[in-house]
Amino acid sequence: MKSPQALMGTLIKTTLSRKLGISPERIWHVAVMPCFDKKLEASREELTDAVWEGTGTRGVRDVDSVITSKELLMLADSRRIDFSKLPRTPLPSSSHIPFPDPTLNSFLFPSNRRSSGNGSRDAGSSGGNLHYALHYFASQHKGSSVQTIKGRNADVVDYTVVADNGDILLKAARYYGFRNIQNLVRRLKPARPSRMPGGKPIGSARRPNGKATGPDYTYVEVMACPGGCTNGGGQIKVDDPINTSRLEGDSKPGPQEQKMWLAQVDEAYFSGDDSTVCSSVDDRNDLVEGISPSYIKDTLSHWATTTGLDLERLVYTTYREVVSDVGKNAGDAERVIEIANKIGGGW
Repeated sequence: MKSPQALMGTLIKTTLSRKLGISPERIWHVAVMPCFDKKLEASREELTDAVWEGTGTRGVRDVDSVITSKELLMLADSRRIDFSKLPRTPLPSSSHIPFPDPTLNSFLFPSNRRSSGNGSRDAGSSGGNLHYALHYFASQHKGSSVQTIKGRNADVVDYTVVADNGDILLKAARYYGFRNIQNLVRRLKPARPSRMPGGKPIGSARRPNGKATGPDYTYVEVMACPGGCTNGGGQIKVDDPINTSRLEGDSKPGPQEQKMWLAQVDEAYFSGDDSTVCSSVDDRNDLVEGISPSYIKDTLSHWATTTGLDLERLVYTTYREVVSDVGKNAGDAERVIEIANKIGGGW
């Protein structure tokens, strides 16, 4: 499945090019993201019109440009625009330019909606994909519940879906930050067999008590940044020069100030109204955490029908292995460089 950034890029390029009768080259799509790695994602050749058109030629990017929130603030500062002084009110409805397809327009911009915020804090600060998957799975098993087990720090959380008879149906986890990810990898590595007769395996991880018969984790949500996406590398930090000039006090902000700053960012994220429930899905009987799978599927099918494109090409992508040149001969290294120089960096 494509990322939200990639999905939006494909949606915009395919629909506008079909509805307006223009080529994707004439459509410029900019995404504002909290992560610098999203720039690399946008450059992948698998995320171009050549894939969904099936031409096999060098394509036009679905996402033409990615700027981070930090870069957006720098751009505004260069134009002498102070975000802190802008009114915190929505733009008037007269300023809204409708999307050229009514069904997709109501999906993207629900008119009659009730705000649900960006979900509970249990959903995490990175979109809540794991949170929804857990609750959807629980909804398919009557009487089951989602239980949370906090780890050594706030960035490590274990989840279990437990049946009404106490059986563990599914295990999942959330690991944010490289240090925690390293610990996760160590836990998942198979134990080395001991050379001593009758000895225990070396490096075997202690496993929590439970009745699950399958693997420990069915799904793990991993993010490189401690704190998740709200603390992404492209996010505005408390000690950024542009930011410090607006803050009170003469002393340079330290770790404690950054922690307080991130708490404010998280509060803004969780209290935002980006996640909304459209009135058109209120009558659906499959709502889970405010989301109707049948409504999403119907909308995706409409998108494919409207554009005349295969749905799998629209919503799915592929990945290619990037081969390291460490320990390789000169010929292999040259081949890797050749791949890296291609559009998409050889992803």
